[in-house]
Amino acid sequence: MAQPPLARPPEFCRQCGAELPPGAPRFCIECGAPTSHGELLVPMPAPAPAATGATVRLANAAVEQLVIGGTVRLPASGAVPPGLWDRDVPPGPDDVVAIYPPLRAVSRGWSGHVGRGWRAVERVAESGTTVFLFRAPVAWFPAEGCGGGLRLLVEVEATAHTTVEGRERRGFRFGLRRDGPMRVVAATWHDEHGQPVAGRPLPQIQLMAPPRVPRMRDLDEAPALLDAREAVLWAEGSRAPGAYRLRLPIMQQEHTPAGRGISLVALGEADVAGRPWWRRLLGTTPERYRVRLERPLSCPFDEWPGRLGRIREEARSLGLDLEPALAAEWWLDRHGHDGVIFSGARARFGAEQVVIVFRYRQLARIKD
Repeated sequence: MAQPPLARPPEFCRQCGAELPPGAPRFCIECGAPTSHGELLVPMPAPAPAATGATVRLANAAVEQLVIGGTVRLPASGAVPPGLWDRDVPPGPDDVVAIYPPLRAVSRGWSGHVGRGWRAVERVAESGTTVFLFRAPVAWFPAEGCGGGLRLLVEVEATAHTTVEGRERRGFRFGLRRDGPMRVVAATWHDEHGQPVAGRPLPQIQLMAPPRVPRMRDLDEAPALLDAREAVLWAEGSRAPGAYRLRLPIMQQEHTPAGRGISLVALGEADVAGRPWWRRLLGTTPERYRVRLERPLSCPFDEWPGRLGRIREEARSLGLDLEPALAAEWWLDRHGHDGVIFSGARARFGAEQVVIVFRYRQLARIKD
């Protein structure tokens, strides 16, 4: 009697870990990546539709985060960032994990650079342009004592183009409303000793830009213009009472120790009541502002570096390897602070106390 043919072992997508259907499929039906049967017949597709600017809200930030690559089927909630998986077993093909390539926030977008988590791997001529490829290792890990002690080591690839012959590229950038240029090229499980674990299916992998908190120029806002009585009522209940002046000669977004913001210092008693016409004409006193801060962080300035170090460690525990200013913005937003009041700040700001606001609408200029 003829023996039945042996069942072929299942195959899994190397991009997202989903089980492939029988036969010789050319593409994964879950994420669209070519399989080993189809990759020689068709070119690698463009980044998945999820990279066109979709956002999700994950548990490690209070703001929506930008999806910059990964699987097509992205949940609005349920993707698990590093450090937040609390089950005994590691995630499988039905689970989605979120990872964060090392990116730096720049004006209207993000950037990645060689030496800041990325390495250049290849340069290819293509239809009159030169394509530069960069790769970065990114680790996903469960909460302490969970997930069987396994870590998922992922390699992410990014591209940059130039039409200038001979030009070198040391990095790449992309805009908030343009397709993210990144994709997963390899992912492997490793045990607690750093050894590869073979045969374990991969979860779906979602690439995220680090949380970007809307501040200052990100928002279409302007300070209010109020008379003195209106300004007092407007600022009622503020944790920064009194009148203030801008620390800089003009109103402009600053890069403060707490991230993007505007710094102000308290006015002296002679300037609080108002400016007579002759002083306004001579320009001898500054414009006056009221400040509305409801939940500021108050901190002696000499304690801020130590606090910022702890903030960055907290961010790293959730997979966010952020630069100091970006880490400060993330942490302050996550804990609901709408500003910072630094005391003992004369050496840095030229005043004993300085107030930093994060939005233009937190200010009201007083009419003279």
